[in-house]
Amino acid sequence: MSIEDVQPPQCHARAQRLLGEVRLIRAEMGRGEDTRPVPEITNTQPREVYFQALAVWHKTERLADELGVRATRVVPRSPSPRDLLPGHVLQVIDAVLVQIDDIKARLQIQEAAREPAIDTQRNPGDVLVTLLHVSREVSKLLERPFTPTDCHRAVTLASSYAAQLGGRLVSVPFERNRRPADCYVQLERCLALATAVIAKSGQQSLAMRGPIGEVLPGDVYDLAHLVLGELAYLHSLGTNPAVQPYEVAGCGHRLPSHVHQLARVLEAQLVVL
Repeated sequence: MSIEDVQPPQCHARAQRLLGEVRLIRAEMGRGEDTRPVPEITNTQPREVYFQALAVWHKTERLADELGVRATRVVPRSPSPRDLLPGHVLQVIDAVLVQIDDIKARLQIQEAAREPAIDTQRNPGDVLVTLLHVSREVSKLLERPFTPTDCHRAVTLASSYAAQLGGRLVSVPFERNRRPADCYVQLERCLALATAVIAKSGQQSLAMRGPIGEVLPGDVYDLAHLVLGELAYLHSLGTNPAVQPYEVAGCGHRLPSHVHQLARVLEAQLVVL
């Protein structure tokens, strides 16, 4: 099957298989299930699913490294965000499954999750929700969970895209004692602003609402990747210069307050757009 022939129902079935495989690893490692609700998501586009799949890839890559699995796998190269299709999402899911197979071999797990029958009613939002579940399950397996430092890098890259689009960097005060939940709420604002800009350009983008329970840095990382994906998409619609990742305030350890501060900078950039 070519990339152009793949549809969301195929991606959903493969993502469900991935979720089953990760749960086998979780049971073997003796970790608890993440039972928190996921937000309600509507009007999802393949590009948004793709960037969530990349977040899963990064978390699975860290798990493989922690378990001493040799890093021989790479995520497939993708086209411009404006050209992303369900087939590209399937490529990333399959790449994650290869990583998972290596992890299972390391842990001597013989069982395998079955891929469910394809449900033709499934849409990109269903795939995204499944990948959010996978991301949370993988987070439960990590000895070195994703931290505010990881989140800060993702928001930094999002800010660099916003700067190329015309969002001027501004100075905002540093607020102490911020928590991951504060960062999550701030990034929700950024996502809403980014999707509004996309809608103004005549394109469609997702809407997300609903509580998720206790917010962990891994959740902030997932949301930051969705924001990043929307800005990368906006960037791809024009003839903007290439974006190079950079650190706005230098390198080093980051607190939730640093992520919150940078997300407020990003919000100010998006208001201008």
